[in-house]
Amino acid sequence: MAQYSMKHMQTFCSVVECGGFVSAQAALGMSQPAISTHIRDFEIRLGFQLCHRGRSGFNLTEKGELVYAKCRSMLNNVSDFEADLGELRNKLTGTLRIGLIDTTISNQEFPINAALQRFFSRDNDVSIKLEVLPPEDLERDLLNGHIHVAIGPFQRRDNTLTYRLLHKEAHGFYCGQHHPLFAAPAAEISWETLQQFPVSTRAYLQQTDLPGIQNTAFVTNMEAQAMLITSGHFMGYLPEHYAQAWVDSGEMRAIDHLNLEHHSAFYLAMRASPAVRNIVRVFVKDIEDVLGLDPE
Repeated sequence: MAQYSMKHMQTFCSVVECGGFVSAQAALGMSQPAISTHIRDFEIRLGFQLCHRGRSGFNLTEKGELVYAKCRSMLNNVSDFEADLGELRNKLTGTLRIGLIDTTISNQEFPINAALQRFFSRDNDVSIKLEVLPPEDLERDLLNGHIHVAIGPFQRRDNTLTYRLLHKEAHGFYCGQHHPLFAAPAAEISWETLQQFPVSTRAYLQQTDLPGIQNTAFVTNMEAQAMLITSGHFMGYLPEHYAQAWVDSGEMRAIDHLNLEHHSAFYLAMRASPAVRNIVRVFVKDIEDVLGLDPE
């Protein structure tokens, strides 16, 4: 039997996922020297170095990357095994691993937080791991088993995943208060006018946003998009619910007279196999109930 334990693997995975020893202290409830001892002991027992640490920062070695992937997979399997045992006891147990796209919290028409409240109002022994990632990362983590459920605007479809439409989110086109068009009358802003200015694009939506306009900035999340728009140099799309606070404060303007609005479809994605676990099934039912959807 290998001379390393689940604790070694948990410590190592936490350090990797937190981006280093210092950040992992709170997640693990351990001191930095104790974490270092665990990692060093793990390396000694494995017989090779897992990571570089020092003034240059924390980085995995090539072997460390492989070990991380195997350890994370094993820990996820243990969690799922515990959930299966809980089902035999008719009790929700294990870790529910969920992935979301960013800025869903401000969408009152898409209350995933209400589904979480409904789920945890039951008597259960479930912990949760909630990731906020771009859609391509969510799909990757679904495929490797790191998460059970992903919610986002998936445009590239993998045939090993199932997708269910949940919601359509309204997006508007905005400029910031320091942009040359911010104070211009709507009658003076035409399609030709917009073509004179650069636009920030969300690459993961696989849209040109506005064909013929300079897409000179690319972002992976809505916070980055909002930052570029409020800089006054770029225009771009944002979810209307997310942009509303800046519009209300006078820091953004919606260019809403040229029919530029569109809707982004949000899907619930899961692996087609293996069979859905009970904690996932219950959470999906809570999402259906909160959104008023018919069960599939």
